[in-house]
Amino acid sequence: MAKLEPTSLVAAIHGKTDHKSDEYNYLVHGKQYARRREENYQNNQSPRQKWNSSAFAYAHKQLHALNTPDAIQAYTQAWHDAQKIGPNGSSYQDAKAWKFASLQQEWKTAHPFDQWYEDYIQHVSETAAEKTQSERTSTFMLQQQIDILSAQVEQLTALLKNKNTAKK
Repeated sequence: MAKLEPTSLVAAIHGKTDHKSDEYNYLVHGKQYARRREENYQNNQSPRQKWNSSAFAYAHKQLHALNTPDAIQAYTQAWHDAQKIGPNGSSYQDAKAWKFASLQQEWKTAHPFDQWYEDYIQHVSETAAEKTQSERTSTFMLQQQIDILSAQVEQLTALLKNKNTAKK
């Protein structure tokens, strides 16, 4: 944390100076401070948030592709025909927001959460297996694989114990 001396109260800075800055500025008891922070909060999302983020990314990409006058006129007419009501039952004041919500709903319908979550877990498992098989395996990945295998051993041991007690 760096302590900065503002020349006046007007010069006190709150937040970031611009979107590319990696310093966050704040004021405590009249003293200016700056700290660097890693902004990784997007990486710490729940599976449901990742699913919603995927729908958002799809809708954003599709809406950008629909930026021609004919497409804009078509979805504006569809917006009027739908009486400004979106697929989720909300009312939208402009056609672009309505189309964005429609595209998100389209993606979510095509990719139900349960199936998407199974595919996501499978992908994470395959990625972990690939990382543990590579030459430059991190200790975290090795420990994670050990934990997974230990849990499987415990489950199989309990299953075997139950079968042996059931036979007696």
